[in-house]
Amino acid sequence: MKNIIVLSAIVVFVAILPAQTISQIDKYWIFFTDKVSLNRLSKAQRYDLITERARLRRLRVSDAQHLVDYTDLPLDRAWIDSLKQSSIAIVHRSKWFNAVSAYLSGSQRDLLRQKSFIERIEPVSVFRRTPVKDNPLLKSSPFGDLLDDIDPSYGYSYNQNALSQIPQVHELGFTGQDVLIGVFDSGFRLNHEAFANINVLAAYDFVHQDDNVDYDPAQDIASQISHGTKVLSIIAGYRLNKLIGPAYNSSYLLAKTEDVSSETRIEEDFWIAAAEWADSLGADIITSSVGYNDWYSYSDMDGNTALITRAADLAVKKGIIVVTSAGNERQAPWKYIIAPADGDSVIAAGAVDQNSDIASFSSSGPTADGRIKPDVVAMGVQDYSVNVPLDTTSISDRYTYISGTSASAPIIAGICALILCAHSELSPIQVREALVRTATRADRPDNDYGYGIAQALKAVYYHGDPMGIPSRTALIGGFPNPVIRGRDQEFTLLLDVQSTLRVKMHIYNILGQRVRALFEGMLEPGGSQPVRWDLNDRSGYPVSAGIYFIKIEIGGKTINQKLTVL
Repeated sequence: MKNIIVLSAIVVFVAILPAQTISQIDKYWIFFTDKVSLNRLSKAQRYDLITERARLRRLRVSDAQHLVDYTDLPLDRAWIDSLKQSSIAIVHRSKWFNAVSAYLSGSQRDLLRQKSFIERIEPVSVFRRTPVKDNPLLKSSPFGDLLDDIDPSYGYSYNQNALSQIPQVHELGFTGQDVLIGVFDSGFRLNHEAFANINVLAAYDFVHQDDNVDYDPAQDIASQISHGTKVLSIIAGYRLNKLIGPAYNSSYLLAKTEDVSSETRIEEDFWIAAAEWADSLGADIITSSVGYNDWYSYSDMDGNTALITRAADLAVKKGIIVVTSAGNERQAPWKYIIAPADGDSVIAAGAVDQNSDIASFSSSGPTADGRIKPDVVAMGVQDYSVNVPLDTTSISDRYTYISGTSASAPIIAGICALILCAHSELSPIQVREALVRTATRADRPDNDYGYGIAQALKAVYYHGDPMGIPSRTALIGGFPNPVIRGRDQEFTLLLDVQSTLRVKMHIYNILGQRVRALFEGMLEPGGSQPVRWDLNDRSGYPVSAGIYFIKIEIGGKTINQKLTVL
């Protein structure tokens, strides 16, 4: 159920721009010398600086006495008023860096440098994403040749999930529940069947400072929402037999942080404002398929120079897992990762294809100070995603493919959500440790693959057996298997039901097509309850020889049974 609450006032202050045109001015950070002292606030005032959910999340990384620090304090009102009196139009405030961003002319910069409360002025960094062109020859087949035990319910998204062991974690009952994920991207359209049950808790457009993260014809170009909608579907989409995201049961914060009207222009103050907003609302994870390298050189990719990187690392310090694209620069002059992927606490996501080979575009490491990057990789070549609806009212059922580290990052972020489901007490650093120590190249990392392809099931068990694996109805077994037509009259499943539950059983062929609805109804408690299939399809005709899958949905959980018919 969609449940969108707009909470924009927490971070953003909007003023009317002066009469000068944007072409005459540039955007800058204005850093202040100080702000209100933490010691001047009462315990109650400190408590009110962050929400209850944010407090609970910060307990993963801090004791109860130090949940709030200087970076959480609001900016000094006197400094804000002084800027307004000088006709400075503030775009975004940053509590974390005691700064604001604003468009400034040369004369305004000269004026501000004379004010004693201003520490320094720096340009706001800008990035233009390197696009990845789709290669029609690389279109994914429904199921990769390397993967066995196919679950047809994932449809064409099976490869991108199975390469990282995501279906096995879903079978345990972990699907992202109780995790709040902030997705930062170009915009989002939710009138697609794969978003029918997405739970969006809050949404905000940090580019135009309003609550519309969808396409706005008054201020956006038509392609504005395309990238973000596709990225969101990879992590959060759910449409049985078509597309399943790793964290489809998580809740979401949607932040529009990119302006694609000018060659995919991305400005770091939008990202930082969104990060502070997500922190205040208690986000557990931030995933962003963006990066920044304008204004920077490779030597600045040291984890401590780029302001966006420092913001990402600070978010981790506050208990938020930050996942970001490594970049699509491998064949570009830049070649290397881009900020904030250089952060030592940030999880940088590279991309591989369905055959586990590094993608031709995936940015390489190391960082400027010699650390291995990316951290881990996931499938990012021809990932299955929604195709963005053009109509703003009708529900779309179209799908497409997307390539880039923009596609692998939401998969990695989804795995992080699964790890948190299994171990809600883990800090971001412990989650990162679980990822890198269980990835496929953990014993031989390099600057192409990082520590290898993320393996969700192994990562979930890295810190020990998951606490509170959801109780599951036991599948005692099915027989005979294989079934031999002409000899066997039926196939029988035996279930051990612990309580009265609604059960659905459907049979699918290897193409993911439903062959037969086997059972829909309530089952009473009891062991060895049989459910029988007469080997006929929905029309009453005998099925042909081949591989079939019985999908059992029971009590909000799923069990799969593979069956061979000879």
